[in-house]
Amino acid sequence: MAETVADPVSRYILEGGDDDLRRLLAVAELFGDMARRAFWRVGVQKGWRVLECGCGPIGALAVLAELVGATGEVVGLDFGERAVERARSVVGTLGLDNVQIHVGDVHDADVAELGGPFDLAYSRLFLMHQSDPARTLSRIATLLRPGGWIIAQEPLRTPAPQSYAQLDALSTYWERLHKLMEWTGVPPRSVDDLPRVARAAGLEVGRVEGFFTVMEPEVALDIHAATLAAARDRATQSGIATEHEIDELLETIRAAKTEGYQWVTSPFFLDLALRKPIVAEGSVPEAS
Repeated sequence: MAETVADPVSRYILEGGDDDLRRLLAVAELFGDMARRAFWRVGVQKGWRVLECGCGPIGALAVLAELVGATGEVVGLDFGERAVERARSVVGTLGLDNVQIHVGDVHDADVAELGGPFDLAYSRLFLMHQSDPARTLSRIATLLRPGGWIIAQEPLRTPAPQSYAQLDALSTYWERLHKLMEWTGVPPRSVDDLPRVARAAGLEVGRVEGFFTVMEPEVALDIHAATLAAARDRATQSGIATEHEIDELLETIRAAKTEGYQWVTSPFFLDLALRKPIVAEGSVPEAS
């Protein structure tokens, strides 16, 4: 009997409306350079076939399209129909002829239907929502060629987003967001554990690094507030916080835009380069 996976919409704790799509577009713009550097490090080349898991309304699709060139192919996969519709519109507007977007869940994806196997798969803010990251990574690995790469850029629970001067509301909202993910079935500190989880999934860990992105306060606070707002309904339904508590926290974060903060950061991202092992032709894998 096949193992079941929770409905993908219930796994993703943010509401997915127009405001959330705008937030994801802003995130894609801010983190484009970080994604590009990660792709350079593993040697993404013209002609590669690459996959983005949970691409949202644009993700890193434009960056990948540039790197693989006209002879390559980029496939975006997302379970949200509205996000995919927006992504197709953005891709069309940008003239990215080497990009295709599919609606679907990576756990159910068929490698042939997606046009794989792929040389690289990418995730950002995706594995953090998975109830069984080892299973998700194993599933992604089945879509890769032997020796193919997974680049995962996922935020840690701690440290929370930082600011100068210190804004305690950022730590409060970030902690509540993670409590909400635990309520939906995500293991505590699952991103912290990704290197071990990747090895358990049979992947080679090629690199483990990390980064903050420092942003203009107004931009950063808008993104953090939009993230909290997108989680508002689920947070109140779960009992993690009351509507009043969420609204008060939102007001504090939004008001901080006029309070003279010098800088505000993203959460701290774990930046992983994972590789699917190459099994020599004719060899027999060792029994586990």
